[in-house]
Amino acid sequence: MSFGAALKQARESQGLSTQDVALRTKIRGDYLRALEDGNTSLLPERTFARSYLQRYARELSLDPAPLLADFDRSVPASAEMTQSLRGPAARPGRKAGAGGRSLNPALLAGVATGVIILGAGGYYALGALKPAPAPAAVTPAVTPEPTPAPVTTVRLSVSSVPTGARVYLDNRDLGVTPVRSFPVDARRNAQLRVEAPGRAPLKETVDLSRSRNLSAQLRPTGQSSVLVDVNAARAARAAAAAAAPTTPAATTPTPTAPTPTTPATTPPATTPPAAAQAVNVTFSGASWTRVTDAAGRVLYQGTPPAGTVKGFPQGVTIRTGNAGAVRVGVNGAAPAPLGQAGQVVTRTF
Repeated sequence: MSFGAALKQARESQGLSTQDVALRTKIRGDYLRALEDGNTSLLPERTFARSYLQRYARELSLDPAPLLADFDRSVPASAEMTQSLRGPAARPGRKAGAGGRSLNPALLAGVATGVIILGAGGYYALGALKPAPAPAAVTPAVTPEPTPAPVTTVRLSVSSVPTGARVYLDNRDLGVTPVRSFPVDARRNAQLRVEAPGRAPLKETVDLSRSRNLSAQLRPTGQSSVLVDVNAARAARAAAAAAAPTTPAATTPTPTAPTPTTPATTPPATTPPAAAQAVNVTFSGASWTRVTDAAGRVLYQGTPPAGTVKGFPQGVTIRTGNAGAVRVGVNGAAPAPLGQAGQVVTRTF
């Protein structure tokens, strides 16, 4: 069995993916796949490739010696490296021992004397041409270069709807979603790309100065895919839930005692005009939803439990992340779903 087939069989028998091994060994996923496929043209220099193979084998509890031997047969060292390791004594045309030819000692002594004389003359000639050193008072002080700060590693998690999408960061293959806690170098502008067959690809510039947890909503081809910061969305829902008890319910009318002396002159305040009839929203499942009025003020934001029914005046804009679980009825009409399950929809009623 070749070294690549042995690595792949051991990994699959342990129920691991190449992404799992990449997280453990800090070796790029494309290098791991190239080792398993025996595609040495995609690997770096031979020394680094052997080191990756040895680290991969030890991670899978395999003996690296036979795998390295098979790798050396597939990728032999160059002839120039082998010749340089042998030394000058092994070069063709050079004889060693008593039978070899040697140079005349007198000739060697003469050459050595000439070299010494020429070297001494050149040293004194250069000393005469060397300019006098500048005074110490005018020598500018040398400011030491600042020591660069060490590169910080952050963690990147990427999920997608649907799952199984391929994730690239600055053209580096991170594997398929869900990608969890992948170690990357911290930087401000990183190019994130998420692709899935039959879906519009998502390309975004993300800030990786801190660890991020992102979700790619991949829509069908022809529509625009959306990138969601999962942690920010959770924080917004938590803040809305914390503020909910202090917000008076918009659909609970305040009872007003009738005036017994002037019943005929009391205006029908509890009957809204036809243009202000309520928009009834019924939640058949979990779905994050935000409702704003015509002025952009948030009337509701959160994820209500299944079976919740809420009412709002006309002119509201409803945005939901799971349109199949939200049904809307206007002016007493039968509620109808906003869209399909998992679809992000924004509509005004």
